Amino acid sequence: MTQSAPQIVASSATVSDKIRALNEAGYSRAEIAKLLGKRYQHVRNVLEADKIRAPAMRFAVPSNEPFASSEHGAFFRLSLRPDGSVILPPEVCTALKIGPGDVLVGRLEGRDFSLTDGETSIRRAQEFVRQLMPVGGGSLVDELLADRRREAAEAEANG
Repeated sequence: MTQSAPQIVASSATVSDKIRALNEAGYSRAEIAKLLGKRYQHVRNVLEADKIRAPAMRFAVPSNEPFASSEHGAFFRLSLRPDGSVILPPEVCTALKIGPGDVLVGRLEGRDFSLTDGETSIRRAQEFVRQLMPVGGGSLVDELLADRRREAAEAEANG
């Protein structure tokens, strides 16, 4: 358990959210009930109801393509926590090959927000820069070095 119970409880708005967060952090139902001053049955009801609702909360677009396909994918219902964070489903982390501490790049376009893993974002940026390079042009590094040498020579000549 990386976060303490008070930290987890403080980051959640409703009692149900607190129960879910503590459960995800590895606390037992009995521990959750004791920490929140709730009955065990209340904790159980919240967690069991989530199991029943889970298929309705996550639905996939019918497709023969793999889960990570860019044309056919899966839709996930995500909830914004009071601290502004969102928990990604394990299927998303697996598909993106990401884990705790990995960097994601977010893109806001109108009212759509998408996430991409850092490696893919770097590759896309490199492709974009390649499109901007002149056709048949030399190395950008060589051009930069030549510019620097020319500027240094001019500065030396002008005193």
